Amino acid sequence: MAINLESLNPRQRAAVEQTEGPVLILAGAGSGKTRTLTARMAYLIEEKGVAPQNILAVTFTNKAAREMKERVESLIGSGVNGLWIGTFHSICARIMRIEAEVLGYSRSFTIYDVDDQTRAVKKVISTLSVPQQLYTPKMIQNRLSRVKNQFLFPEDLYAIEDRQGLDEFLPSIYISYQRFLKENNALDFDDLLIKPIELFKENPDIRKKYADRFRYVMVDEYQDTNKAQYLLIKELVKDHRNLCVVGDEDQAIYGWRGADISNILDFKKDYKEAAVFKLEENYRSNKNILLAANAVVKNNTERLGKDLWTQRPEGEKLEVLVGQTDAEEAKKLLEKIHDEVYTRKRSFKDIAILYRTNAQSRILEDTLRRNAISYKLVGGVKFYERKEIKDIVSYLKLIVNQKDSIALKRVINFPLRGIGDTTVGKIEKFSELEQIPLFEGLGRVEEVASISPAMSQRVLGFYNLITKFIKLSTEISAVELASTLAAESGIMHHYQTEYDQYESESRVQNIQELFRSIEEFDERRREEGREASLESFLEEVSLMTDIDRMNTEDNSVTLMTLHAAKGLEFPVVFITGLEMGLMPLQRNSANLNELEEERRLMYVGMTRAEERLYLSMSRSRRRNNSFNKTMPSLFLDEIPRELLHVSGYNSASASSDYGRSRRHKTKVKSYLTREVENQSTDDTYKVGQKVYHATFGKGIVRQLEGRGDRMKISVDFTDEGITKKLIKEFANLTPLEE
Repeated sequence: MAINLESLNPRQRAAVEQTEGPVLILAGAGSGKTRTLTARMAYLIEEKGVAPQNILAVTFTNKAAREMKERVESLIGSGVNGLWIGTFHSICARIMRIEAEVLGYSRSFTIYDVDDQTRAVKKVISTLSVPQQLYTPKMIQNRLSRVKNQFLFPEDLYAIEDRQGLDEFLPSIYISYQRFLKENNALDFDDLLIKPIELFKENPDIRKKYADRFRYVMVDEYQDTNKAQYLLIKELVKDHRNLCVVGDEDQAIYGWRGADISNILDFKKDYKEAAVFKLEENYRSNKNILLAANAVVKNNTERLGKDLWTQRPEGEKLEVLVGQTDAEEAKKLLEKIHDEVYTRKRSFKDIAILYRTNAQSRILEDTLRRNAISYKLVGGVKFYERKEIKDIVSYLKLIVNQKDSIALKRVINFPLRGIGDTTVGKIEKFSELEQIPLFEGLGRVEEVASISPAMSQRVLGFYNLITKFIKLSTEISAVELASTLAAESGIMHHYQTEYDQYESESRVQNIQELFRSIEEFDERRREEGREASLESFLEEVSLMTDIDRMNTEDNSVTLMTLHAAKGLEFPVVFITGLEMGLMPLQRNSANLNELEEERRLMYVGMTRAEERLYLSMSRSRRRNNSFNKTMPSLFLDEIPRELLHVSGYNSASASSDYGRSRRHKTKVKSYLTREVENQSTDDTYKVGQKVYHATFGKGIVRQLEGRGDRMKISVDFTDEGITKKLIKEFANLTPLEE
């Protein structure tokens, strides 16, 4: 069956037909990148005779992976079960399920989520001389994750001279934490990426096996890759170099979690022979929206350069809504939603409200709820993070992996069995002396002299319950196991009786939804011809995001952060809270790289809109029980005035605010575009001076460039072990006495 490429534009088609060697597809927002990527896979299979099992396609959400697979199937008219399409984490987990034993793990390893990781860190630091009054388990978990994302190991941290603060303790914590994970037959999210690289480097034959299998590798959203992901792909393609990456540097918004924009900016340095294709025709947004988005993002310097254009209509101007307070801002949004639904005849599901921080959603939710407008919140408490779900999932994790002490400790006394922490601690010490897993220690509790016979019977009751379900797990389906477990363990009874009627009904409904989720997983896996085991279900749960569970058919207004909106689109979009200090965030306003990422985030939000884009702000916002006056975001000033219809600036004071903001824009813009270069110094700060920053802690000034408010100050922050280049006007540095 020949693939019809007539529906592709010339640049898309050229990218599809360039099948050999490295390829960089710079795909602007709404430019049909998924269509191009899936057509390329279909073209390889149908026109070039490449077997599906020789293609690997990697993306960042399960939702995107499912969509890609469905599109490829629709193009070639047959199944593609041999084709590996998935997220980085799911692909790596799949490799590790096959190869885990080579690295000393069993294939039934548990994947620890952030909560599990924090509990593991808490256990680890309790045995080390770490000042816990200064460094909380959550703080340490965050720092460990950041280090691992940078592909750093304990020996790298030991090599750092002048380690201070948390970094003084981090190498020993890192070593103990990794030892704990291995003892519990567990990997955390970062290990899922790191361990396959370790596997490939230590076992060239295994690396070659996967490199030979995946003769064609494609990576979506390449601008969002971190160092570990970059190295993993490099290991897979270094023999054949058939790597096609698709991305948009203007949508790189995850630097805060380790993504490295230089991966896409430097692609031509890594692969000098790479063919580059720019997809600039946008099929999503009206012309005015694109003109405004282009005007904002062109102020960034970290760009490969492209300008989106469209054949769609010009559309209406972007409307700027200004409230005197954040409550009035929400009210103005409500009025526009009414107008869109009742005058323009849109559905509620056509509308999205975006904001920079989750805290902004509260007043928006209150306003919608009071006015009986249905909404769904994306990025709130995720389904699989709800207590009742985590309780059952922890039981299931223990049944699959008896070495998982984190799961064991969560459920051994839930529902209440009278087994306290003191008893568990005694069994834990006994298990350590005997060098056996904690679960095995439960079965030998009668050998612990300090535990009474009555308490031993309670412990054995729990041990026997789990042992029974371990046996049952090979005899009945996963959904039967979960529902029977919920009944026999007492969990269902607990949630039916321990709360008021409304909360009990809600929690029980969530548990029943979990059962439905297991059943749907089982059906889907069987359709794909893949094993539907309890282990594979738990793996999917660990890697699922709230976007993957989003119901696009539900007729509700969508509320989400700008970060969560990446990859989505709506006919009508509101971007709220466009004020200095909020968008961009205050802590990111001073650093040039972070300010550019905030601008990219604004660009992502703007390009979610298909037909109408509203931009809103409040002239004062409540913080710490008082109203604080605000300034319009500099991003508003970067949009040409002729593209905007501004509501709420009729008063003289409001016009004055707008004017001050536009003057502020001139300073920032001239700095960002390097139109003004002044290398003289300033007397406020001196090289070698000690300073303090509320977010980054103590630091030392290393370099000064320029003068006045535009001065660039390079500071080594010893507490965080990082260097930041700050703009004086926003730096908020406090000089310290020598």
